[in-house]
Amino acid sequence: MEQHTFLPVLLGSDINAYGMARSFHEEYGVKSLALASFPLAPTRYSKIVTVQVHESLADQEAFLAIVLEQGKELSTKHDKLVLVPCGDSYAELVSRFQKELSEFFIVATPPHDLLESLVNKARFYELCAAHGIAHPATRIITAQDARDVDALEIPFSFPVALKPSDSVSYLDVKFEGRKKAYILDSADEVRHIVREIYAHGYSDTLVLQEYIPGDDSHMRVLNAYVDATSTVRMMCLGNPLLEDHAPDMVGNYTVIRSSSNHEVYAQIQKFLQGIGYVGFANFDMKFDARDGSCKLFELNPRQGRSSFFVTLAGYNLARYLVEDRVFGRQSTTVYGDHESLWMQIPKRVFLKYVQSADEKKRAQALIRTGKWGTTLRYAKDMNLMRWLILLRMDMRYFQSYRRYFTARSANTEGV
Repeated sequence: MEQHTFLPVLLGSDINAYGMARSFHEEYGVKSLALASFPLAPTRYSKIVTVQVHESLADQEAFLAIVLEQGKELSTKHDKLVLVPCGDSYAELVSRFQKELSEFFIVATPPHDLLESLVNKARFYELCAAHGIAHPATRIITAQDARDVDALEIPFSFPVALKPSDSVSYLDVKFEGRKKAYILDSADEVRHIVREIYAHGYSDTLVLQEYIPGDDSHMRVLNAYVDATSTVRMMCLGNPLLEDHAPDMVGNYTVIRSSSNHEVYAQIQKFLQGIGYVGFANFDMKFDARDGSCKLFELNPRQGRSSFFVTLAGYNLARYLVEDRVFGRQSTTVYGDHESLWMQIPKRVFLKYVQSADEKKRAQALIRTGKWGTTLRYAKDMNLMRWLILLRMDMRYFQSYRRYFTARSANTEGV
């Protein structure tokens, strides 16, 4: 085996961070270091990742000093340090400070001005329109609109989708009834939520969109890796079969079947290369049965929290980053077409709540043939304490779906 003297340095301690640590460990046998502002359950009691807590890591002023200090120390022990953000705020900070961080770290991230345009949904939809990428019909709501919200025009039939343009700043907005995104059935509901959001400190724009009908199984998620020359090297599409329905977790997938769609691959490849993208990208989209297209919802400038489905399908996420940035080796573009099933929730929860009978049968066949897995249940990293943590997480999923899941919520995802 080739000798490896690089260290993966992950930013975050959630399931995304564990999935990347597992990908690095499976492919190269290396143990990762995770820097985080607080410890989370997915990375606790692990033998494949060491979590180092810095309470002020998420603060912009402290972030650079902390990470550079670590880089200076670690660079004396490792030939190369590979920095991997595992959350939206960390991805933004890495992009903002990529010049400074590059003194010690390999940093695969888009330029900061491009990243800002991509994570702001209003500007992202403008980019989609300019590049001919299908997306839901959209109306932008401003703070000025909110001052006379009773006069707000709603150009779509109900229900409609409403979400913040800036999901990072929205994290600090708290009020009763707050959700990551909303499906609303009347003008009164729209006006009430708009008032609440702006009254509690949000200042950026909101995105009001037509609702794309269909349950969780109509969602699509695509992960890509784009190399240092802005050439797409890997894409893998997934069909989410179920999402989390807890209010603060809406939009987080809990079951994904990997699939393929070469028309979608061609569109996304052209888009990413056309805008000069670099690094991991995670797209959320929804299949619109009315016209047969996939409508793009958002791009996250990082691998997604459920992206281990890509590694599980045979396309190890760490491999593409390391081959590109550590070893400088180029490869032909890989278009994922292997089928497997990724699950974050217990099988019993999935089988009870999945809405599509066809997808349920397909998933059961994959389970029977052993073509399924999870992010956190890694045979090489199991011990009593991790087993107890995962058991507790499973119990919480049983409780959460029992409390929040309804047929209505299953048909109003993907906003």
